Amino acid sequence: MAADRSSSLFERVMSGGALCPLRVSRHGWLYLLFVSLAACWPLRAQTPTSATDSATKPYTTLDRQSVKYRGPIRTTENESPGDTAVIGMILPLRGSQEAEGKALLAAAQIAVEEEQAQGTLPGGRRLVLAVRDESGPWGQASSEILKLVEQDHALVVLTSANGSTAHQAEQIANKISFPILTLASDPTTTQTNVPWVFRLGPSDADQARAFCDRIASQQRQKILLIDDTDRDGRIGGAEFEKITREMKMPAPERLEIAPSALHLESILERIREREPDAIVVWTDAGLARQLLPIVRVAAPSALVFLCSKAAQLDAVLSNSRAAITDKGNSVEFLTAASLNDPDEAGPQKFAPVFRERVDAAPGNAAFEVYKAVHLVALGIRTVGANRELLREYFAGTDQVRRNTVMLSFDPAGNSTREFELVKIAGAGPTLTRP
Repeated sequence: MAADRSSSLFERVMSGGALCPLRVSRHGWLYLLFVSLAACWPLRAQTPTSATDSATKPYTTLDRQSVKYRGPIRTTENESPGDTAVIGMILPLRGSQEAEGKALLAAAQIAVEEEQAQGTLPGGRRLVLAVRDESGPWGQASSEILKLVEQDHALVVLTSANGSTAHQAEQIANKISFPILTLASDPTTTQTNVPWVFRLGPSDADQARAFCDRIASQQRQKILLIDDTDRDGRIGGAEFEKITREMKMPAPERLEIAPSALHLESILERIREREPDAIVVWTDAGLARQLLPIVRVAAPSALVFLCSKAAQLDAVLSNSRAAITDKGNSVEFLTAASLNDPDEAGPQKFAPVFRERVDAAPGNAAFEVYKAVHLVALGIRTVGANRELLREYFAGTDQVRRNTVMLSFDPAGNSTREFELVKIAGAGPTLTRP
């Protein structure tokens, strides 16, 4: 009875004094109380106060046009310690990318030996390499890059074509300040206003446009895009699809391949079913090595384009050439690459030395690394063994362009060297016109 009387009293209060015909449950009381408080809240929030008004006004404003971010540390007064000038390299030295990593290392070693033959650098320094392995679980590359800078005292870090590694290097460089020269073609590496990153060779967007220009000029209508399921494959494939839409070309069919679940017979049948007359391969070199024989058997009359990561070395194709012939004629593949000037003595001497050491012709990536090492050496001879001054030197394109062998970069860090669609012909890239 007591419980009934208390309930009746509450119901009378909530109904303005009259007996409420509906009995309110225990949970209902809580709901009505919440509704009552919520109804009061807007009235209170709409009441202006001087404190509220002042809180909405910013303390000050910043002129964004005058801000030029150069990193948190400027070390213009300090040079690297010791009697060496160290170029750091982060490369795949194990696993499926081992061949590419070791070939890039060989290219860098040849350039270092040539520089050492010219004598010591300013201050009696010797030019040396410090090399660490990016292969391994997630985070391996970050820790190894940090060791290159903190333990090995690298002035510059050269990265492979792996976009993930390049982004990890970028994040570290943005905190402790050192220049990066990268083979990664992911366009986002030079779109984030980080002034320490310089790309060697064309971006994904550059390559995609070159491929589309050739496909359109030859009126190829059935395009097949074969890409890797990793980050680089997805981004590169998306850039290619974007350019086809901009140029109002037929939409490519997309065949995504996971290296961990590679079924070559199934891929062969799927390519045959599509009957493409143009094929674009956007994978790494290891996967391309397995796919190219299948591609040519399944579509012998198609134009075949390789992204720069797939075409890092002619060694990628050398193992496949015997299997990819069409009526006795060797198949030639196309890629977008920086051209080597026939008058450049350095690259002309480099090719036979590289072939002797690696037992394969150097691809465009090997040439880029070779030139990058010479660029770093020239920078050290010009401005000293100083990370900040080297960054400024790489960004000062006018002084770098005086030497045609050297690389040069725009303000965003993209290579300004001309590149064209080239034929992979066994002795480095050679120009091919439509």
